[in-house]
Amino acid sequence: MSELFSRGWLKWLLVLIACIFVTNYFHSGKKINGVIWSDQEGYYIYLPAVFINGGFENLPFINGCGIYESPNGPRTFTKYTYGVALLESPFFLVAHAAAPLFGFERDGRSLPYIWAILLAAICYMLIGLSLLSKLLRELTFGSTIPWLIPLGILLGTNLFYYTFREAGMSHVYSFFLLSLLLYASHRRWLSRSWKWDLLSAIPLALIILIRPTNAIAILIPLLWGAGFSELPKRIRESVTDFRWLLLFSAALIILFLPQLFYWKSITGNYIYYSYGDEGFIYWNRPKIIQVLLSPQNGWLIYSPLAMMGLAGIGVMMKEKVSGWLLPVVLLSLATYVFGSWWAWWFGGAYGHRCFVDFLPLLAVPAAIAYLKIRASHLWLRFAVAAFALLAIFVNIRMSDFYHGMWDGPNWGWADYLEKLASAFYL
Repeated sequence: MSELFSRGWLKWLLVLIACIFVTNYFHSGKKINGVIWSDQEGYYIYLPAVFINGGFENLPFINGCGIYESPNGPRTFTKYTYGVALLESPFFLVAHAAAPLFGFERDGRSLPYIWAILLAAICYMLIGLSLLSKLLRELTFGSTIPWLIPLGILLGTNLFYYTFREAGMSHVYSFFLLSLLLYASHRRWLSRSWKWDLLSAIPLALIILIRPTNAIAILIPLLWGAGFSELPKRIRESVTDFRWLLLFSAALIILFLPQLFYWKSITGNYIYYSYGDEGFIYWNRPKIIQVLLSPQNGWLIYSPLAMMGLAGIGVMMKEKVSGWLLPVVLLSLATYVFGSWWAWWFGGAYGHRCFVDFLPLLAVPAAIAYLKIRASHLWLRFAVAAFALLAIFVNIRMSDFYHGMWDGPNWGWADYLEKLASAFYL
């Protein structure tokens, strides 16, 4: 029996089953009908359009899309790109084949399709965490850290919410892709083989497809493991690495072509800004402090355990540990981009959801912070452990009873503290 349970696949199977039970808890009863609606429907709508409806004409939707008067008549239009739908498609196709076998309609909205989305989020989350764990093992962080840090990222941040509650949003998919890009970039600079060139080029292209502003992730294959002293050499090597540039360009073109054809068929233009009047109106006065610390979805307010990763970055900078440059530059750019958007709080969200995409950047710094804490005084170890457990408890509790908009002009600290008190059953 012990040999059976030592097999890695069985451990992951048990974790998968546990995740399914958690998801089932959050989506029990009528809550299951909330999976394919609003933004989640906008990301998903490509799949029923292509595989069931045969196009975007007379394609039914609830509230995640709109009607666009195209040159060929009215068409269902979504402002979101098809990248999330692409990653959901293997699960969708299994559900599409299985639906009639269990007596469900092949309409893209019955229970098998809903569970396809829920399972997709779980699987991509688990793969992302396993890649981070593998990265930490290869960086010789021992046996405890490679499972403890990914577990903390899941339970102590809003990755938990965007895996188990709003599985159809883009964030868990981007989390997976950035985890893969980090690991592939690490291996690429070790071996410089075709395999790792390809496995870094494709995820980067998908990251950009899913959320074009995340194109800043191109810094990951450029800056991975580099410090200021290595930066000039790394830049020269990157701009002359024609094989990787060719693979990345090919991946970008191939993946974007269907999107360009969709925009052309709907709007008459191959290039189209689908967000209308929404834009980066705060580019010259970004809401940096609010993005990080506002009760309106401030990142560190709703995911305080992320501060351990930020502390680790500080340790890396102070002790001149190689690799600190990437998280500093990329997280700074991401915060600027988020703070420049017209709705810097990214409303209708549990916490600042855009940071979920970039959580993989905190894995190595959090591991370094953990080592520093483990070597410190006993009272500090207990204090940090208590803070971590408290942060995880609050995150899971608030993820449970979050329903609706915890933001807007009338939402302030009093409202946040009221929700916090509810987390402690007060």
